Amino acid sequence: MVVAAAPTPVRNAELMATLRRSTGRRAGMPTPAPLLRLGAIGLRTDPALALTGRHATSPVLAEAGMCWQHPTLAGAVADPFTPRLE
Repeated sequence: MVVAAAPTPVRNAELMATLRRSTGRRAGMPTPAPLLRLGAIGLRTDPALALTGRHATSPVLAEAGMCWQHPTLAGAVADPFTPRLE
């Protein structure tokens, strides 16, 4: 199995803080855990994916010589050609 993820994963708190800074939004409301569990039922997925997360990296791609254009979140957000959330 190959995971298509950048080689430097970040926690959700860092991801959301970076996205808020890059979009100019001051704050975001966290989704309550019971609501996430309910949504997971509708999506037929594991609520732990949203509540606890997963460490996802791919040594297979690195060993194959894969080079990431943006190996870090900061680099991806700083790229003027990265799609923006509006």
